[in-house]
This record gives sequence, structure tokens and C-alpha cells, in this order.
Amino acid sequence: MTVPSAGDLVDAVQAHVDTVLEHARDDYGDESTPLLVDALDATTLSGVEYDGRDVADGHLSNFALQQSFLRALLALSEVTGEKRYRSRAETLVSWMFENASDDTGLLYWGGHAAYDLDADDIVVGKSDHELKFEYPFYKFCYEVAPEATREFVSAFWNAHVLDWTTLDFNRHGAWNASMGDLWDHEYEGGNVFFWGDGLTFVNTGSDLYYAAGVLADLAEEDEPLTWAKRLARRYIETRQEPGISGYQFSQHASYCKGPEIRGDRAQYQFAPYIHGDHRIFEGTLFRPRPIVQRQQLALAERLGERGSAFAQWAMEELRAWREAAYHPDENEFVPMLTDGLSLEGFVIRREGYFGPKGRVIGPIEAGPDFLWTYARAYRVTGDDLCYATTRDIAAGLGLGDIGTPEERPTMDFDMDPVAVGPELLSALLELYRASGDDRYLNAASRIGGRLLDNRESGLFTDTDGMAVLDNPTPLALLRLASARKGDPLDTLPKPVGKRRSPNGGI
Repeated sequence: MTVPSAGDLVDAVQAHVDTVLEHARDDYGDESTPLLVDALDATTLSGVEYDGRDVADGHLSNFALQQSFLRALLALSEVTGEKRYRSRAETLVSWMFENASDDTGLLYWGGHAAYDLDADDIVVGKSDHELKFEYPFYKFCYEVAPEATREFVSAFWNAHVLDWTTLDFNRHGAWNASMGDLWDHEYEGGNVFFWGDGLTFVNTGSDLYYAAGVLADLAEEDEPLTWAKRLARRYIETRQEPGISGYQFSQHASYCKGPEIRGDRAQYQFAPYIHGDHRIFEGTLFRPRPIVQRQQLALAERLGERGSAFAQWAMEELRAWREAAYHPDENEFVPMLTDGLSLEGFVIRREGYFGPKGRVIGPIEAGPDFLWTYARAYRVTGDDLCYATTRDIAAGLGLGDIGTPEERPTMDFDMDPVAVGPELLSALLELYRASGDDRYLNAASRIGGRLLDNRESGLFTDTDGMAVLDNPTPLALLRLASARKGDPLDTLPKPVGKRRSPNGGI
């Protein structure tokens, strides 16, 4: 395999982006907008009726799904010097804020809303506003429309937080909710695992505190950061002896098995069959999502000393995962309660949210997303245990032995990765930035070459042959190109990655 040059990488991404801008443009319905359809068929180069967030059928433009493409546009302008890509991105952001928000500034995007290009109108699916593991490109949005960005973050919190004294919130937020006191509310805190009115899942919770944390940096304000830390800390308060945080910090009377049984869904499916003194709620199941800790570390880097708590919490979490749950020989995490009780092999005996009757709980594969997060943690903090975990996961993923920081292999480590993707590439770039060792850059370049080989009609596609705009590959390759040229990576947008659940587990 030929290792691509920096120029090869940039040319490939530029061809992809130009093709998307040409063929994903809005030529549906009766009115034309600057919007782009969310996915293209790589064979026909036509728009696909693709619904990535449970909204509706049709040719949709869901701006929450296009944040990776937005970042790639900015990066391409940085790398090539061509302003047209940034200009296109500015147009998209401006149009969304001006035409696709409610009266409070809350955008119609994300989990249950999008713009229907066929109908030339906003379409709202089965529920209200929702962001889950999206982490939009607020820095650029603020550069284009600072007041609209501030209004969005304020409306996001206002719509989702149900009780500011405890920070009970729901993953769904009402449109056009009357604006309350926002950052001027009183906060009391109190015990976690209280019965609340919302589902305090970390997939939305981390999006909320990430938004407030970034706004605090961009606007140089303290109040949003205070609330961001309060919300992030609620998950820390769920930790039991091993130090693992819960996926949520409250309980909610959800449907356990149809409308006739309501309560905590984990308690319904697990508690009757587990003996001993264990707290069994949805918030005490070990459900690791490494994107959360990765974004906490990103906040810490952005905020500096003001954000040091985010780095501390991320490091505590990652170390606890390693010490309490990780098996390096199998490159797997043990599914468990957050008090350390293993649930591996547990047979679900009741139908419900966590699986059908008869499902056997299996181990959690330590995939490339975990590698990326541990590698970033090592780069940001220099933590030895995070490096040791990075080394073990790298070996488990077929990257060979990357050695220790003091004694790396004298030759390039052998590579036969079981999975090739932007997460693996991003992890290697983190290690390169941490060490300056060209072997990591060479390995990342080989991964980049594999990604170039997987294109169809010049487009980066998914396994279904679609070019979706939330594909993080183009941005990852532009960062690789910058590293190959010796340019600082901090000048380019920071990648987030696609939201996904780990294989196995609960």
C-alpha cells in the first residue's frame, strides 16, 4: 500500500467536499435554500431519503448531523487557503439561525427535528428538541452569529432543565418554552438517584454542560461554567466504591414492560435476580461511553485552569474503568454494576428496555473509540495508567506493541488492525502529538491510505455505500495532512467522532 502524501490527503478531501457541495444541494421542493441533504448515494450521486435521528421520511437536512462536515469545511479553508469553503459554512450557519429556530432561539435539529427539503418546511418527529452526543461546532457558530449562539445555548438549558435546584432535566425539551431565570436560579443539589420528572441520561447531559462550558469560554462569562460544572458533577456524585459514574443521576418512572408496569427499568429487569446489598437502578449500570470523557478533556484544554475539574473527572473515570473493569488479555471491559458486581453472563429473565427475555449480557469490546479517548487522556495529562491502557487496547486492536514512553520499539510496530476508521487514525495522531515520534505519524498515514482506498466515486462512504455528512473521516484526514506538513493541529477544528454505543455490555 502506498502511503499518501499530505497533498494526496488534501486532494482527496477536497474532491469529496466539492462533490458533496455540488450534488447535495437543495434542488427539492419548490423553494431553494442553501441547505444540504444529509446523505448521497455514492453510485448515483443523488440525495438519499436518510433519517439518522428518528425524525421523518424524506430528503432531510438535519444540521446536527452535519457538524463534522461543517468542521471539515473550516479545516479545508485553513489547509488550502481557499475562502469559499468557509464562506459556504458561514452561509449554512446564518441560514439556520435565521430560518430554523423557535421563538427562543432553539434550533430545529437533532433527535426529532430537521428541515424537510421536499416540503420546504421544518418537520418535527415524535417528540421535542433533543441533542445526544452531538457537541455542535459552537466556536464557529459564535464567530458567525454570537448573539444567536448565546440564545441557543440559553434556550437549550431553559427547555431541558425541569428543576434547577436539583438539575433534574429531560433529554427532550419543549419548543418555545417561556424563558425563566436561567443562570440566576438557585441550586441546592442533594442526593442523587432521586425520583424525578426527567431522564437525566449523560448523552444529553454532556451536551448540555459542553454547550455551557464552551459558551463560558467564548463569551468570557462565569455563570454558564458554574452550571456546567454543577451538572457534570451530578454524574460524579453517583460513583460508588470503584469510582465509576452512572449513566444518569436520577430515577424516572418509565415503561418497564408496556404501559401496565412503570418504574426504574433496570430495577425491573435486574434487581429481582441479584442477591445481596446492591443498589440497582439505571444509574448504577456500567455503560461506558468514551466520547463523554473525550469531550471533558476537550473542555479542559479549551478552558485551561477554569476547566481543570473536567480533566480531573475524566481521568478519575478512565482510571476506574481500567482498574475495576478492563481485561487486557481479552481487550474487553466487564459489564457490571457501578459498585463492581460483574453482570457478565447474566441472563435477562424479563422482557424490557435492556433486552428481550433470554438475552445474555456480554463483555464490552474496547474498540477504537476507547483507544482514542485513552490516548487523548495521556496526551493531555501524561498519566501513566492511561498510557498503559492505550498500549493494551492498541495491541488488542491489532496495532502491535507500541512500547512504553521510555522504551518504544526500535522499528515501526507491526500493524494489522481489525478495524480501520477515523477513530483509529485520531488516536494515533493523539499519540504523535504527545510524543513527537514519527512512528505514530507513519502508522496514522497507513491508516489514512486505507481510508483513501475505501472511497466510492471519490466519496467517503459508510458500509451501506452512502456518503453521510456526519462522517468524521474527511476532518481526520485533513488533520493527518497538517501533521504530515508539520503544521500545528490546534489551528484546525477538533474532531468529535460519531456517536455510537460500544459492542456488548448493557
